[in-house]
Amino acid sequence: MSESPAPHGSFAARRFTLIRHGESTYNVAQRLNGDGNVDVPLTEVGRLQAADLSRQLAGVDFDASGHSGFPRTRETLAIILADRSLPAPRVYPDLGDLRVGIFEGADIEDYRSWRGEHRPDQAPPGGESRFDALARYVAGFTQLLAAPGRESLLTAHDVPIRFVANAAAGDDPLSGRVTRIRNAEVRVLTEAELRRALDVMRERLRAS
Repeated sequence: MSESPAPHGSFAARRFTLIRHGESTYNVAQRLNGDGNVDVPLTEVGRLQAADLSRQLAGVDFDASGHSGFPRTRETLAIILADRSLPAPRVYPDLGDLRVGIFEGADIEDYRSWRGEHRPDQAPPGGESRFDALARYVAGFTQLLAAPGRESLLTAHDVPIRFVANAAAGDDPLSGRVTRIRNAEVRVLTEAELRRALDVMRERLRAS
């Protein structure tokens, strides 16, 4: 994964800065939210995290942005880009958080216990399996790759960023070395790295 800006003007120069949203009220409560229609806002800490990211990224010349459509990703992006004039952000619904069905609003440990007893292709009632989510993320990151912009900023969630980060490293997207993306954590992928990650993700789906 790229750590420093590359010169513009070439195929390899395109970069995608992926950021997990700032701390939310559900993060503090250790509750799950996979339904983008549920309003889960940032906490004051989360808003401060986003403001700090705005300062950290002040030297990056973003020309495109997007978010998953969940309120917390939209709020994070708005704070980061508050002092910039960019085209309206794109919404990537396929990069939303894992749909957890009956575990919506539940304690995260309840879902983890369930997950530990079920295969990645099994979904909780009303939700989606991890393989279903992986297929959705392939579609979402493919859309991101096809969108215009040399220096793109996306605010999303732990699971899609974790899956693509593992795949970019050549690991299993679901069980690679990256086991968690922290609130406000930044991951940067070049276009070549994102393409490679998508290849790994598609191969994992074919092998499932």
